[in-house]
Amino acid sequence: MSVDQATLDAVIASLTGRPTTPAPAPRPHCLANCGEQLAPELVLDKATGAGWHFGCQPEPAGPPPSTVAELRQVLIDYDASRPRSMQRRLGPSELGTPCQQQMARKLAGAPRRPITDPTWAPFQGTAVHAEMENVVAFWNAQLGRERWLAEDDLEVDPGLEDVEGIRGHGDAFDLDHGMVVDWKFVGTTALTKLRTARRLGKPAAQQVSPEYRIQAHLYGLGHQRKGRDVRHVRLVLLARSWKYDDSDEWTEPYDPDIAYLAIDRYYATVQMLLDLDVAASPAFIAGVPATPHRDTCTWCPFNRPGQPTGWEGCAGDTAANDRRMDRFADGLIAP
Repeated sequence: MSVDQATLDAVIASLTGRPTTPAPAPRPHCLANCGEQLAPELVLDKATGAGWHFGCQPEPAGPPPSTVAELRQVLIDYDASRPRSMQRRLGPSELGTPCQQQMARKLAGAPRRPITDPTWAPFQGTAVHAEMENVVAFWNAQLGRERWLAEDDLEVDPGLEDVEGIRGHGDAFDLDHGMVVDWKFVGTTALTKLRTARRLGKPAAQQVSPEYRIQAHLYGLGHQRKGRDVRHVRLVLLARSWKYDDSDEWTEPYDPDIAYLAIDRYYATVQMLLDLDVAASPAFIAGVPATPHRDTCTWCPFNRPGQPTGWEGCAGDTAANDRRMDRFADGLIAP
């Protein structure tokens, strides 16, 4: 038989002739014995009332936790929170992709592959772009006049009824030469491709990626709509190495038809999503043509290698996936 505490206290009181007083509640106190009152929310042990003031708690043994390790997830979360990561309207930098399937998925808001690594190269590129805006302002100040326009808000196309237009921010525009300048912060691969294509005598249109080239001409159209005389487009490939002189550039005459073709393709993609009724039947997005390529698929946020194409993702370059599996299986399976 069990006896509760109240009954036990009554028995003791009757035997001793004096009432039993309950023990006082533990007083909140700092384990560092600093003498300052401890707020109740800082108590760690309710039974004793003990806890630590901020600043009184001793440093744990050993070095502090790795900042590199902690920063890794912070960078991932920061990138995912940026408006550019969450937008569904396409800008000039996205209209030049060879893959219409990728464009359609961005427009439709299809699920993206989870970000598990910091997007470190784009992060650096964003930082360089921000600093180049300051450099251009300094350049104008040195000249004592406005030769350069930086980070200009451009309306590339006003849009159609119920379809958003195309807007973007031009990196820089050289008023002296009527030239669009787009900064690209690149590694050795992009620089080597440009120089190799140039050495082989390839035409300018084949020396850089279509994404970069079309983006530059779209910016040109945006400046033209503002009444500016646009004569050239230029990509300035700033080297990611320690040496500025590793940088290079690509230039060609401005051609508005290149921009108009990209705009027509954008609206055709919007119409295709409507015709397929992707809003009601998301899996029908698989009906949008895809242009699989190793370079395009590698960085595509919708690529799901080895899985069927549907709303959840695109199979991507299936031929490349098959070759990869063949190499993996080679020698593992007996002929």
